[in-house]
Amino acid sequence: MTNYSTSSNDILTHTHQDDDDIDLEPLLPLTNQQSNATYLVREQHQQDFQSFYSMFISRMKRFHCTMSLRSSRVCCFETLKSIPVVFILAIVAWSYYAYVVQMCILTIESVPKKVIYLIIYHPLLILFLWSYYRTMFKPLAGPPSEFYVGEAEGERVATAQTLDERRATLVRLCRRANLPVLTRHFDGSVRYCFTCQCIKPDRAHHCSVCGKCVLKYDHHCPWTNSCISYANYKFFVLFLGWALIFCSYVAATSMEYFIQFWQDINSAKSPSGRFHLLFLFFASVMFAISVSSLFFYHLFLTGKNRTTLESFRAPIFADGPQKDGFNLGCKQNFQEIFGQDLLRAFIPISTTRGDGVHYQVNSVLLGGLRQQQEQFSHTSTDVLLPLDTPPNSMNNDRNYLLNENNK
Repeated sequence: MTNYSTSSNDILTHTHQDDDDIDLEPLLPLTNQQSNATYLVREQHQQDFQSFYSMFISRMKRFHCTMSLRSSRVCCFETLKSIPVVFILAIVAWSYYAYVVQMCILTIESVPKKVIYLIIYHPLLILFLWSYYRTMFKPLAGPPSEFYVGEAEGERVATAQTLDERRATLVRLCRRANLPVLTRHFDGSVRYCFTCQCIKPDRAHHCSVCGKCVLKYDHHCPWTNSCISYANYKFFVLFLGWALIFCSYVAATSMEYFIQFWQDINSAKSPSGRFHLLFLFFASVMFAISVSSLFFYHLFLTGKNRTTLESFRAPIFADGPQKDGFNLGCKQNFQEIFGQDLLRAFIPISTTRGDGVHYQVNSVLLGGLRQQQEQFSHTSTDVLLPLDTPPNSMNNDRNYLLNENNK
C-alpha cells in the first residue's frame, strides 16, 4: 500500500514537471502573421471597392435620370415643334372633306360644274402638298468638311487673347485651305462658329433650333419645322405660291355658295353642311391673305438676291456692309433660284444653281475689293478673294451660272 502511494506521488510530480516544460504555441504559426496583414489589406480593398461600386451605381443612376430628363425634354421639344405642321395638315384634310364632299358632291347640282371644279382642285392640291413636303424633308446643307477646323485649331481660336490674334489665326486658316469667304463679322474678322468649330461660308449662319450651321440661312420656319436655306428655299417659295393659288381658288369657287347661305338663311339644308361651307370660305380667305404677304415679300427678296436675315442685317464685306453685295440683277437672281427652264421653275424639283458656298458678287463690290487688295498687297490684309475669281466679275462662273445667262 505504501509502495502504491509512493509511485502515485512520483507520477504526479513527474506530470507537473512535464506541464512546466510545455510551451503554449499560438493557433496560427508565426509565418502566418504576414497573411493576417494581407487579409486586413484585402478587407480594406474590398470595402474600398464596395464604396466605389456604390458611388459608381449612384452616379450612373443620377446620369440615367439626367439623360432621361434630357431625353424627355428633347421629346417634348420635338413634339411642340410638330404642332404647327399637324395643325396645317389637319386644316388641309378638313378642307378636302368640306370642298369635295360637302360642296362639290352634296351642294353643287350641275355635274359638269362638279367635274371642272374637282379637275382643277386636285392638281393645285398636289402641287401645294408636294412643295410643302419638299420644304419639310429636304436635308439641310451644311458647310463642307474643309470649313471645319480641328480641335487644336478650334482651341487656339477660342483661347485667343486679343481680337488681332484671333483674326490672324482665322485668316491663316482661310488662306491655308483656300476658302472662298468674302463676308466678315461686325468686328472685321472672318466669320467663325464656336459651336460647330467651323469657318462660316458666305451667307451661312448657325441655326439655334437645328443646332448646326446652314448654308444660305434664311430663317427657321415653325410651320414647316425646318430651316429655310439654300437647299429648300425654292421649295419654300413654291409652297407659298401654290398655297396662295390653292386658297384663292377655294375661296373663289366657294364664294357663290357662301352668298347663297346668307341669302337663304332658312334653307332646309343640314346646318352642319352650311357650317362647313361657311368656315371653308373664311379659312381660305384668311390663309390666302396671310400667305400672300409672305409670298410677295420673298419674291422681293429673290429679286434682290437677299435672305430674310440679310434684309435686316446687311452682309459685311471688307469695306463695310453691302445690302446689295450679292445682287446680280433681277433676271439672274431668279435664275439662281429657279433655273432657266420655265416649266421646271414652277415644279418642286431641284433647279437651284451653285453649291451654296460660292456666290457671285456685285460687280461694283468685287471691283472695290480688288482695288483694296492691290493697295494692301504688301501688308497683312483680311481681304480674301478666292483663287478662282476671274478678272471680269460679270463673267464670274463661281456660282455655276451659265455665261449666256448674263446676256
